[in-house]
Amino acid sequence: MLDNNSCAQTNILTSKEMANNSPTRGSVMLLTLVLLLLSRKIGLVDGHKVTATSISNHNYPVEEHTVITHDDYILTIYRIPSSPNRSHLNRAGRRAVVFLQHGILSASDDWIINGPEASLAYMLADAGYDVWLGNARGNTYSRQHKHIHPDTSDFWRFSWHEIGVYDLAAMLDYALAKSQSSSLHFVAHSQGTTAFFVLMSSLPLYNEKLRSVHLLAPIAYMRDHSFILSKLGGIFLGTPSFLSWVLGSMELLPITNLQKLICEHICSSSSMFNFLCSGLLDFIGGWGTRHLNQTLLPDVCATHPAGASSSQVIHYLQLYRSGDFRQYDHGPELNEIIYQQPTPPSYNVQYIKSCVDMYYSENDYMSAVGDVKYLASLLPCAQLYRIPFRDWNHYDFLWSNNVKEVINNKIIQKIRKYDEDGVGF
Repeated sequence: MLDNNSCAQTNILTSKEMANNSPTRGSVMLLTLVLLLLSRKIGLVDGHKVTATSISNHNYPVEEHTVITHDDYILTIYRIPSSPNRSHLNRAGRRAVVFLQHGILSASDDWIINGPEASLAYMLADAGYDVWLGNARGNTYSRQHKHIHPDTSDFWRFSWHEIGVYDLAAMLDYALAKSQSSSLHFVAHSQGTTAFFVLMSSLPLYNEKLRSVHLLAPIAYMRDHSFILSKLGGIFLGTPSFLSWVLGSMELLPITNLQKLICEHICSSSSMFNFLCSGLLDFIGGWGTRHLNQTLLPDVCATHPAGASSSQVIHYLQLYRSGDFRQYDHGPELNEIIYQQPTPPSYNVQYIKSCVDMYYSENDYMSAVGDVKYLASLLPCAQLYRIPFRDWNHYDFLWSNNVKEVINNKIIQKIRKYDEDGVGF
């Protein structure tokens, strides 16, 4: 396990400054969260899918593909097969494949919002790669099933375990088949990293399909997790109970008309209330960042939150409460039926044979430093990269002013080096 830091620390916000700003804004953020939770009743926005349009507007070619999982969920994923700025093929006459997977309550838009100059998807395409953007079940782009309607609770009876073993597996297989490749490079953020750990430990053969792995703000163990809502939620929902049963398998925070209204009138650059939008990201991801690209707030608001199942959040709260990285806890009786044991089985991360690069930061409320280092100590091959800014938070990995220099260039450099040293595609 290596810890690599190559840049000087700058723009550090002291803990005292953060503390002075947090309480008042925290109350505002809680109110905003409540409004968003209630907004489900305002009405869903129909067909609010912007990934393909955004890519086309920047003159990049884009393909929309449909993937059907083993349990019949219908996923929409996107491909940027080439770049208008560069033409580069490998020795076999094909482009090497890179697959990008988003986090919780997010979607494929994560990787393009920063525009062609700084978004990882565009940068990879410009570097000569065949870029695929995944979408997990339940988000804006993947609210379909062959037999179950999304208005029923049965549709939402899943967690990130199913996203890992079904969605991620199906999307990787599809991208490899369409690209006529045997392996690919993998990049993920937040819950996307959790799905990676689930898949590679549950179905180890998928390790053979990876060339390099780059995980931003990785989440598996949550022993040092510090988010205040997780602490509160863990008390009530961290163990199986009547409340967790009632609140499980529900649609959580889809894009709604109220959200569109908020984006247009509050998050716009001309609004005197746009600090609420950046403040919400601070409240969830880590207070005090000076890196967020404020001009992106309207686009972030227009595409986030993108919807999920409440069981995904409950599953994370279970990890926080148990201190273990394990499957969903249904309670002793159901666990005996489902797992043939009273407690859910732990994921065996030792089965993950792929070498993993993990990028983490000190001001990330979702991915704590201690948890990342503990996870790395269990993996057969892991390299850690600590972000050299103490105020860098969970969303700076995607939308910071300097994400190109701090993260994206480094990922592309490592992918290129692997392809130069590796054999076959």
